[in-house]
Amino acid sequence: MKRLSVSALLLSGAVAVGATACEREPRPADPMAQPSATDTAREAGRDAGNAVRGAAETIDVKAALTMDQAVDASDINVDTNGTAKVVTLKGSVATADERARAEEIAMREAPGYRIDNQLVLRAR
Repeated sequence: MKRLSVSALLLSGAVAVGATACEREPRPADPMAQPSATDTAREAGRDAGNAVRGAAETIDVKAALTMDQAVDASDINVDTNGTAKVVTLKGSVATADERARAEEIAMREAPGYRIDNQLVLRAR
């Protein structure tokens, strides 16, 4: 339930930002013209929406890693680039099985995102 509330809050913020960046009618493109304030606002809204979605994916992945009994997530950092749709796992784990399991969890929790697994094995 808490996960849904955080995701809903982040999504509502993206909708609010995106709604303020809408334009009624598109204008013909002039290659020499500077971007209009509306275009700039639309781009900012798009970027904010991507950032919010990326933050939601980070929260979802980190929460799932923390809840999983087979993974010690205490030294795993999760970063998400919402624009590029990439989730990066950094840090260290004790075994190759933990590394593989962390990647599986990230893939499950962030569908449509590429997983960049940079986890390393801790020295014994």
